[in-house]
Amino acid sequence: MGQLRFLVPHQSRVSDEALGRAYLAGMESVPWLGRNRWVDLETAREFVLERDEEESGNLFIPWQVEGHGELTLGTASLMERERAYWLDLEVARGVINRLRNQVADWQADGLQLPAEFSALVSAASAALVEAVIGQADDDSRLQHTTRAIQLGLDAGQWLARLYAEQALAARHQQAAQLPTMLAAAIDTGQLDEPTATAYLKAANSAAVQVRWRDLEPLAGKFAWDALDAQLAWCQERQLRVISGPLLQIDAHHLPDWLSLWADDFEQLQSYTRQFLRAVVQRYQGRVQVWNCAGRMNVGGSIKLTEEQTLRLVVAAIEEVRRADPRAPAIISIDRPWGENLARNEDDLSPLHFGDSLVRAELGVAGIGLEVNLGYWPGGTLPRDVLSFSQQIDRWSVLGLPLVVYLTIPSGPGATDAAPAFQPLAGFAGGRDPASQQEAAELLLSLLLAKPFVQGVVWNQLRDSESSCFPQGGLFDVQGQPKPVLATMTALRKQHLM
Repeated sequence: MGQLRFLVPHQSRVSDEALGRAYLAGMESVPWLGRNRWVDLETAREFVLERDEEESGNLFIPWQVEGHGELTLGTASLMERERAYWLDLEVARGVINRLRNQVADWQADGLQLPAEFSALVSAASAALVEAVIGQADDDSRLQHTTRAIQLGLDAGQWLARLYAEQALAARHQQAAQLPTMLAAAIDTGQLDEPTATAYLKAANSAAVQVRWRDLEPLAGKFAWDALDAQLAWCQERQLRVISGPLLQIDAHHLPDWLSLWADDFEQLQSYTRQFLRAVVQRYQGRVQVWNCAGRMNVGGSIKLTEEQTLRLVVAAIEEVRRADPRAPAIISIDRPWGENLARNEDDLSPLHFGDSLVRAELGVAGIGLEVNLGYWPGGTLPRDVLSFSQQIDRWSVLGLPLVVYLTIPSGPGATDAAPAFQPLAGFAGGRDPASQQEAAELLLSLLLAKPFVQGVVWNQLRDSESSCFPQGGLFDVQGQPKPVLATMTALRKQHLM
């Protein structure tokens, strides 16, 4: 059994809850299944992470930073050793290392940086050097590591803005308007006139949700009216449509009657094929992109083996491709960082899951990434903007276009309908509607700047008592638009068709 040990002399800097969400990951950033525990020492507390592997790895841990709130920050690669690491020093080293590497990569691609930015990076690096030199003094080291982390994250945000601005300007040299799809996830409920008018200014597409339990409440008995009306509304307004996920094995999507066949995989697969065939044949020509399956890498209400999960996804892709060979078929992956793997060995590694389906040459035309940022335990832990960018870039190695499904809460709150998706209180990007807008503006601009991102979907249109993502919509529970909608409207007007 391998372990990494970290000294935490100022325990108040990191809560027990945050330490419970910490994990170790290998070179490919795939988390290891592990166990976290405290050890009390005379002068400090020691945080121990245990896993079966003994190779070097990176620690990822929620960290409170003034002006940034709680973010999950990563260390550089650490080897096992008898002497414990200073936690704050290694977090600071990781922040500065990631910043400097990203600066080098983007400069090699032609990014121009002002002198003031270079001065900020130098100041952050100098604070880290001071922390290393003075690490025998806990208070002095903590003061310098705190400054290094804060300056490093400030510089990271500035760097991302510079990249987005210059990359978008370069894209516009090739086309006055970009073809990227910008949408929100729309359920089958009718939109009132003010909501529809505001939405059409902000989006050029629509992600129309499909829930098996709504379409086939009884086996073989379909209820098409609501979905018919929603797709007709999109077609009349010339919105490009992403439809799905057609298959998602959670209680929110599966019909109750299907549970009778939970232990009979062959029958379950047969019913799945029949349902997908019926949907795609009915709406062929009215949907521009089919999302065949979503969140299959994280399990659901029906227990499946890894082989059965892959077989079910393959069946979904095959049925969609057979029924509508012209419209592109994608699959969507939930929690692309794979934080869930640190506590659940049954879930599948996100990138390996996607890679196996792409290599199978089934005709998958793109990959969807679902990033419900700041929701826990069913979403994605808060990340700094450079980590976000690097994760999106990592998925580009599959060689397929990406569609990113993004949600950020606009404040604390919870609903009984979504116990797995509760906003994290420490996430500054989700503190209030203005913070939601500020965080979304940078991330949306960054996504539009990347040519391989061909679709961006805000993963919830409006809040309600039954919202999947509490406080995550573009419209609040009173139906009023949030500031983030104005950001989407401005980005569409400036950049998109």
